[in-house]
Parts: sequence; C-alpha cells; structure tokens
Amino acid sequence: MSLLMVVESAPLQNEFRSAKMKLVTQTMHEKGIDLWVIFTREGNQDPISNDLMFGSLTWRSAALIGADGSRTAIVGSFEVDTVKSSGFYDRVLGYEKEGVAPKLREVVGKLMPKRIALNTSYDFGAADGLSTGMNAYLHEALKGSVGKFVSSEDLIISLKTVLVQGEVDLLRESVGLCEKIYHATEQEAIRPGRKDEQIYDYMVNEVKELGLQPAWAEANCPSVLVGSDSPGHLGFHGTTLKNNQLLKIDFGVQYKGYCSDIQHCYFVGKGSPTSDVRRDFTSAREANDASLDILKPGVAGHKVDAAARRVVVSRGYPEFMHATGHPLGRSTHELGPLLGPRWRWRYGHASELKVQKNMAFTIEPSILGKKGTLNLEQDVLVTSRGYLELSKPQEELTCIG
Repeated sequence: MSLLMVVESAPLQNEFRSAKMKLVTQTMHEKGIDLWVIFTREGNQDPISNDLMFGSLTWRSAALIGADGSRTAIVGSFEVDTVKSSGFYDRVLGYEKEGVAPKLREVVGKLMPKRIALNTSYDFGAADGLSTGMNAYLHEALKGSVGKFVSSEDLIISLKTVLVQGEVDLLRESVGLCEKIYHATEQEAIRPGRKDEQIYDYMVNEVKELGLQPAWAEANCPSVLVGSDSPGHLGFHGTTLKNNQLLKIDFGVQYKGYCSDIQHCYFVGKGSPTSDVRRDFTSAREANDASLDILKPGVAGHKVDAAARRVVVSRGYPEFMHATGHPLGRSTHELGPLLGPRWRWRYGHASELKVQKNMAFTIEPSILGKKGTLNLEQDVLVTSRGYLELSKPQEELTCIG
C-alpha cells in the first residue's frame, strides 16, 4: 500500500448520485437500518456531507435518509433555500430560535425507527464525522425516539467504495494517464547519473502539463526511491542514481476525481540484474499473484493479505510492515475492506471486512532484498468471479541502460 499521505476525497459527481443512493438504500435493507442521520455544522462539517448535497452549512443541520429512499433536511431558516436548490431532498424544514432539536425529534418520532445509523467509526475517518459534542446533542435530542444507534460504516462504503459503471470508466482513465506518465518518464528521465529529485520534478511537471492533479500530496507524489534508501513520507532523498541500481517509484494521478496508484521497479545501468535481484523480483511477482488468486467477492481482506505474506516469508524475506492492498476510488485510500493483516491496534477491524463486487484495490506486497525494496503495485477491479486488471501488471523487471 502507498506509504504516503493522501488528499481528501473528491466530491461525488452529480451524474452518479442516483445510482449510488440506490446502493445505499439497498445496504440499509440488508443491514436492517431504518434511518441514516447525518448531523453537521460549521466547524464540524461531516466528511461525506458534500456527497449528500449538505455541505457548507452554518448551524446544526440534520439530513435524514430513509430505507425507503426518502430524504429530509432540517436546517437553520437562512439556509432552507440553499438546500432546496440542490433538488436532492424531498423535504427541507427550517428552524429558528428553538434550534434543530424539536423538529428533529418530531420527524424521527413519526418514523419510529428501530435502528438509526450515525457517522461514527472506530477505524475509518471518512465515516467518523460526528464530533463528540454533536453526538451528545443528538443523543439528548432523540432520547426515547429510537431503539438503537449503529455505525453508518457500511452505508458510506456503499456510497464511496462500491463503484458504478461510470466511476469505473473514470478510474480506468486515471490508470491509463498514470501509465502514460510512467512511459514518458522511462523514456526521458530515468538514466544513471540522474538525481532522484530530477525524476520527481519530471513527473510532477508531466502531471501539470496534462492538466491533472496528483493522487495524493504533491510533496510525495511521486515517491522516488533509489537502491536501499529508506521509504517514507517524502518525494526523494537527494540520491544520485548510479549504474546497476534498483529504482522504485510510487505514483498516481487524480482524473475527474478518481485516483490511480501504481508502483514500478527498474534496474538501471549497463549491466544485467544479478541472480539475487532476479529472485527478488520473481518473489514479488509471485506474492502479487498469490493474493490475486483468491481475490473475489465474499473473501475477508486478511485472507488476501495472508496469501501474499506466506509467499514472502516462505522465500526467506522479512515480513513487510504494511497491508497487501487497499481500496481505491475518489481517494487513494478509500474506506472499506483492507487487504491487510489482523493487526488490531494498527488496522482495527478493517481487514475483517469482506471484499465486494465493483470495489477497486491496489495489490502491493513488498520484498526487501539486498539491493532495495520491490513493490509491483497494480490496480484491479473486483468482479463477480474474481478480478479485472485496470493497470498492466509488471511481469518483468524493467531494465534501463
């Protein structure tokens, strides 16, 4: 998985909102959730409020999504027309000096929901938008009006991580543009004697020339790693690329809000890769393939990780200290099933979640060899029976003389 910082998720495009909301209400029925309440205010804007046409509001504001597809908004009186203009909500109710609580209690009381989903999450920031104070306010306002509060994680995963066809098309475009920049970089920028900073600068400029955005923070997108330089949250170390060294680049672009994330490995110089380097590459490829062999809907993320991890350790390499892969979409690291180990205090329960059809993932176990780290990160889409390649897998170590 990318070791680097990511940018905030891009807003959901209007053309996909109807299809995505169908996925949300379907998930509500599957999980027995009667009502989803999004509670937000100035200074505590919920991370998904813009996706639900409910962002940039001043006073305490509640959006109520019913399992029947109904949508009600309760907002300060000055913002009623603003929310109505979105056309997303069936009803927009305003309040004045009495505050949001009376109308919220009235609407919820009439619905008599047994289970209300709130944006609270132990593991996912994008699903944890309800602040401590807002949570306390909501519980007091709805005291006696609801059977049980539950997390909205599953609903937000449906909203953000399960992709509809148009989103898949944009993700493919993002991957293709990322690969285009990689190809240009191989032709123009990777040479013995070049500094890692020069390669970084070339790729950053290519992103700008194509009118794109980096998939995560520009300060470390790309990350250019020469030889045994240590990985970390930086774009380069200031190292000069010498003959017969390994080079690893981690890079992605954001195209119309959708992010690619690919790593390529190179052997640079006049000589040929040693047998150790060839073995390192083969082991990395086998680890990728082992995880892909079991990637399909219904499989828990930790099982996909374990398949790759077994290959790495059985070949005598140290265990890699990150997940085998992560969901990909409108941000580089989407919430949802992590293809990672059961490291509770690092990953929580994310690796216990099951892979779903139409989720995109990176596949990127690491091999730490004597000449450096190899990650053959590729992007794939989960299908009903397995996976579909979005990026071209690196089947051979690319040699550049």
